[in-house]
Amino acid sequence: MQTKKATASASSNIAFIKYWGKKDEEKIIPMNTSVSMTLRDSVSTTTTVTFSSQFPKDTLVLNGKKEVGKKLEKVSQFLDVIRKKFAVHEHAAVESQNSFPTGCGMASSASGFAALAMASVEALGIAIGKKELSALARRGSGSACRSVYTGFVTWSGSFAEQIYEKSHWPELRDVIVVIDAEEKKMSSRDAMKRTVETSGAYKKRLTVVDDRVEVVKQAIGQKDFPLLAKTIMEDSDEFHACLKDTKPSVTYLTEKSYKIIDAVRRMNTDQVIVGYTFDAGPNAHLITLEEHVESVAQNIKECIGGVSIIIG
Repeated sequence: MQTKKATASASSNIAFIKYWGKKDEEKIIPMNTSVSMTLRDSVSTTTTVTFSSQFPKDTLVLNGKKEVGKKLEKVSQFLDVIRKKFAVHEHAAVESQNSFPTGCGMASSASGFAALAMASVEALGIAIGKKELSALARRGSGSACRSVYTGFVTWSGSFAEQIYEKSHWPELRDVIVVIDAEEKKMSSRDAMKRTVETSGAYKKRLTVVDDRVEVVKQAIGQKDFPLLAKTIMEDSDEFHACLKDTKPSVTYLTEKSYKIIDAVRRMNTDQVIVGYTFDAGPNAHLITLEEHVESVAQNIKECIGGVSIIIG
């Protein structure tokens, strides 16, 4: 029996300016430009893909559990994209392991589909460039197109592009506060569609978000941490205001999320040392510099009980 097998790893990313909404639902083309930082191995997915003519169907084992529902369907649909694009006929066995909680607003789909795309093309012996790989990963999850790169990345169309290597600003870190590791009740995909269709605040956001993208790119380029922190907090607040304005409203933040926001404001009283941003979930990403990581983490633990912290 001939098999084609490969393993690949990809890290999740945190969007400083959020991608929310699609111009094209099927092809996953974003309504607005996003800017992100790819995280470290502590927030990553490792995926092994095996193609074989002997497999009657695709299978998925995620974090040691055999999946049979929506997760398998989504992976199989992505593999269909690969099969069609590269004239492949075999089904695949996919084994994937996350080093962090899955489906709780920490972009596990970004690292997951980036790793799946990378492992799939390697298993099939297909040599493609980063842009084509990014465009391929996008078809599984929009934010996955950013996770094929390290460092700082922007995405506005069919593929993402790296704007700075991680070596440009290695001191920038993400203190991830895990409030709730359970999978969220409403997926980002469903919430996104509802926001685009019903939120007036979202339509206003689209008129200002491109300017904010330029500010963040400038802040990264100049390593201006106070400007970066201020801008990512503005975007996070506006993003969640759009969710609240959605009909029916979508609420991902919890009481503990708001306590973290208050704690960040207190930490920044004399000097801006940390900025918060929340994706589609209650868990906080606290962007700070290496020198402040321990004090930020300790401050959060003292203010809020029952949380775990991952340094990304």
